[in-house]
Amino acid sequence: MSQFLQGAISAACEIIPLLNTRAKELMVLGSKGAGGDTSIGADLMCEELFCKHLLSVANIDSEESGFIKSAHKNKDIIILDPLDGSDNYLSNIPYFGASLALCDQNGTIKEAIVINFCTGEAFYDGIKQNNVQKIHIFTNTQLPIRATTPKCGVFEKAYCNPKIAKKLYKHHIKFRSLGAGALSLAYALENNFLLFGGNIRKYDVKAGLFLCRGLEIAHKKDFLLVSQNKKVFGMIARILWDKNHLRH
Repeated sequence: MSQFLQGAISAACEIIPLLNTRAKELMVLGSKGAGGDTSIGADLMCEELFCKHLLSVANIDSEESGFIKSAHKNKDIIILDPLDGSDNYLSNIPYFGASLALCDQNGTIKEAIVINFCTGEAFYDGIKQNNVQKIHIFTNTQLPIRATTPKCGVFEKAYCNPKIAKKLYKHHIKFRSLGAGALSLAYALENNFLLFGGNIRKYDVKAGLFLCRGLEIAHKKDFLLVSQNKKVFGMIARILWDKNHLRH
């Protein structure tokens, strides 16, 4: 396993027990982060620990603090969302994690990992490996990627897109809105689809899109659609980009 993946997993193994304490300082609201959202103490704690383990590997571009320069002479950059699903964490909803993509100076991804802090699961892959794997970070146990007959997909930001949500319902396309876009994108490998409607930031999708590069993908300005099911992908794509559908 590479230094990048080892560092990301080591950081996560420190982060998860600290998040589980739900200490008061983790809930404190801070200032607006580089990604545009208000950071909380837990965001900054996660960022600090990822920096501790990964600044020796590359520079870091974090959703919270922006560009953080490595002390080593390295042009690689890690695109980091240290706590994806902060509102879920604040609300005791067990669905939050982290997203990391190691890129060269041109933005080409070399390796990526998305970690679920609630289950300890992680999806990862690299250009050289070219084979997405899933492990449990505390036991280093290989886990199967289950993508057999999923019934539901995930529609992040469904509340911002009621017309599309209504159309999906009419077409009997079931979905949930889980509140952690980067994590949901990685789970598109196992779920029916991932539909993300709204402002799409690099921190949300850089790692997940790399992991899902073997699936059906449509990436537009305001929507991202990923699915392992060509039929479902086609149905949702027609709903999204046929303006006549959205008038009714």
